[in-house]
Amino acid sequence: MADPKKKKEEPEEDLEDLIFEEDEMSEEEAKKFVKSIADKLYVQEQVIEGQRKIIEKYQQQINQLSQPSSSLKIALSQEETSYADIGGLDSVLEKIKHFEYGIDCPYAYSSYGIDPPKGLLMYGPPGTGKTMIAKAMSNELGCWFLELPLSLIISKYVGEAEQNLEAAIESAKKKYHQTERKVMLFVDEAEQMFRKKGSHNGHEVVDRCVNVWLRTMDGMGNNEGLIFVAATNYLEKIDDALLRAGRFDYVVEIPKPDLSGVEDIFFKQMEIKERKAGRDIYDVNDFAGLSEMMYACRMTGADIADVLKQASFNQIQYFMQSSATGKPMSKDELMIKDQDLMDVISLYGRVKEEKKFVGFNV
Repeated sequence: MADPKKKKEEPEEDLEDLIFEEDEMSEEEAKKFVKSIADKLYVQEQVIEGQRKIIEKYQQQINQLSQPSSSLKIALSQEETSYADIGGLDSVLEKIKHFEYGIDCPYAYSSYGIDPPKGLLMYGPPGTGKTMIAKAMSNELGCWFLELPLSLIISKYVGEAEQNLEAAIESAKKKYHQTERKVMLFVDEAEQMFRKKGSHNGHEVVDRCVNVWLRTMDGMGNNEGLIFVAATNYLEKIDDALLRAGRFDYVVEIPKPDLSGVEDIFFKQMEIKERKAGRDIYDVNDFAGLSEMMYACRMTGADIADVLKQASFNQIQYFMQSSATGKPMSKDELMIKDQDLMDVISLYGRVKEEKKFVGFNV
């Protein structure tokens, strides 16, 4: 049997030994000893803190995967573009106004026992003014404009794309009830979000987004106050389910402009630029000749706007260079003239022609 008194004496001897050792330490050695202990404790704290952050990071990712939350930032706007700003599309705008009848006067349709068109789908080559028409229509109708780009809808987390789309639609509904102003939901490049089912690689997130949109258009939820508009460059890629009656049942082609259309767009684009600048910018004499040059290049409205933009860039460059040499340009020299535009159009035409012969070996 162990002696209990012996147990009590052992720790007292150890403590005395420790005290004796500490008494033998110099002040400098004691400081080094304390510093080494403090350094070890600091390193341990940093390691623990780093591990805690790693655990929190993985826990957050697990939570997002199991309960995806919408990260879509909704940006509704009030557009200032009007039909008067759109050139070369008079016949198209007439068709667009027919679609507006169903929004402004739905009772006219109900009096004949039919429903007004529910969705507008515009199709045509890139740069022909589809987005501009949508913005002008929202302004003419006095409604909010909400563009839904696919880049903000699609997410790497399972189920979040549908949740993003549903969140955008719910935000639009909420805005309508708060302001009593309708909201236009606009999908540009609709072939990306509404492409035919089974025609794309990867997961089925696009199919699920189509289903969310169809449920909304069909009124399975309350879609009061929503106007559905989309634009595409490839009508043949749109899922057939979206084109039947009661969905995107009003389809309008937006073609490239003819010669008179190019002239109209050219004139209105110059007007818009001068209105924004608050001064005269262009000194154009051969308006018809410049329009024929642009038409020969098969320019769209976006191309014509780009020509004017490039001519402005050139004038700004000349202005900066002349200012640097101490010879500022006169007011007349600041104006964009026929030759300035001809130079840009000629270069623009050559670049477009060269693009036809550019290819890649795959």
